[in-house]
Amino acid sequence: MKKFIYAISAAAMLLSSCSALDLGPIDQYGINNYWNTEAQCERFMIGLHYRLRTRMETIMIMGELRGGTLSTSSITSSGEGASNIAAVSNNLSVANPCLTNWGNFYMDIYQINHAIDKIENACGFLDEATRKTYLGQLYGLRAFYYFHLLRTWGGVPLCDKPDVLITDDLQVLDKPRATEQATWEFVCKSVEKSCEYYQDLGFDNFKGMNCYWNKAASLCLKADVYLWGAKVKPIGGSAVLAPDPEKYLTDAKTALEEVEPNYRYNADFIDAFSVKNKDSNHETILAARYMLGESKNYFVNFTYNPAIFTKFFDENGKNIGNYLNIESGYQRYEYSQEFYNSFAAGDKRRDASLYQYYQKDNDSRLEPAGRFLCKFIGDEDNGRIQFTNDVPIYRYMDVALMLAEINNELGISGEVTKWIGVVRSRAFDTPQTFTYTDKDAAEEAILAERKAEFVAESKVWYDVRRMLGGKYALELVGGNELKLLWPIDSGVLSKDDKVKQNEGYL
Repeated sequence: MKKFIYAISAAAMLLSSCSALDLGPIDQYGINNYWNTEAQCERFMIGLHYRLRTRMETIMIMGELRGGTLSTSSITSSGEGASNIAAVSNNLSVANPCLTNWGNFYMDIYQINHAIDKIENACGFLDEATRKTYLGQLYGLRAFYYFHLLRTWGGVPLCDKPDVLITDDLQVLDKPRATEQATWEFVCKSVEKSCEYYQDLGFDNFKGMNCYWNKAASLCLKADVYLWGAKVKPIGGSAVLAPDPEKYLTDAKTALEEVEPNYRYNADFIDAFSVKNKDSNHETILAARYMLGESKNYFVNFTYNPAIFTKFFDENGKNIGNYLNIESGYQRYEYSQEFYNSFAAGDKRRDASLYQYYQKDNDSRLEPAGRFLCKFIGDEDNGRIQFTNDVPIYRYMDVALMLAEINNELGISGEVTKWIGVVRSRAFDTPQTFTYTDKDAAEEAILAERKAEFVAESKVWYDVRRMLGGKYALELVGGNELKLLWPIDSGVLSKDDKVKQNEGYL
């Protein structure tokens, strides 16, 4: 692992990158001059969340691209080249892995480990509530990163100490991959530790902002991790990861039931993603923060280039031009016609998420041409839209649909009906009741709701891997279970001889 361990001052690395979060300057960044004041600790924690924002596009690649909702064409409908088509088409290889160096997550994990070491063992000037808040955030963030690593590559090297700041011995720093089972257990321990630190604290957000890791986020992550363990087998395994699936499902349900009363959904679906009054959005549990004049998100790559997007029409035959009024854009990713057509009739989430446009054939008849993402429309600046929506990590509908899925596993059909009903009550003007018949049919319904609800929210690949025994994920990889994991890039393999390639890519 020596290629992605950076023997530098953690404080300097973080603080030099978080000036855009309205922080004041600090004179001394050296590691020996750090961790001496409350302000220094707070700056470090803010810097970690800045770095979380920089990882969100990687998280999108991990969780969104392989799930079967995007077009696999290498050229999008507006004539632009598609990005990461090897992932979208589930044709990954060592030569084209789409993600390298473990997504660069270990850079952040080592910073987190460093902060845990300092705040647990030093920093006696912090009051107890602040210390517990920071440690709840740190263990939560570490579990969050490792959970993505687990679901992407399976077993990965496990690090729970700031080794790079303790030793330069490569025999210590280089680590082999743990098993998938051990990695899941490591994630469980980290998120459980986070929840322990938060146990006596309320649901108030750090600095009053939902872009910082918080108690509800840790409880949602705990439920997410437990649900994965109760339903998913390690590659080649015969039993799920959780030793007692029913207990883990029950504990996951308890965690979500603690969160649920503290949040609620917006009356209108699109308001969940509003750029206005972000911290008072009662649906948002945790989101990566983007701000006008500070940082824009990556959804510009799901739109179009206004300069060449001139030949398309709406359903009434009117030329749409620059429909979104964006300053610039690219159609690097495009949702498929099949996915667009999969929305139930009357589902308002379809047109709030995707805009269908048309072209004219030789007889001037309209026919579907393509779709761009219209779910995340940001701030207007100088007369043009800038992509400044926060990117959700957890929101109220995650709680509702996880509760539906967990109760389905536990055989509590009335709760399944209740929570599907909560989600559908907003999605449709005309009530769409759900009638429980059996477990598999209910899981199909929950998966359909998740696909409609969480478009572009980096969840669909994980959903199809976890749900219905992973049958849809297996279809996407041609039935080869080994291809459910991603390949490890040749750069890591050539420099870290303790790391072995996933079997599907040998």
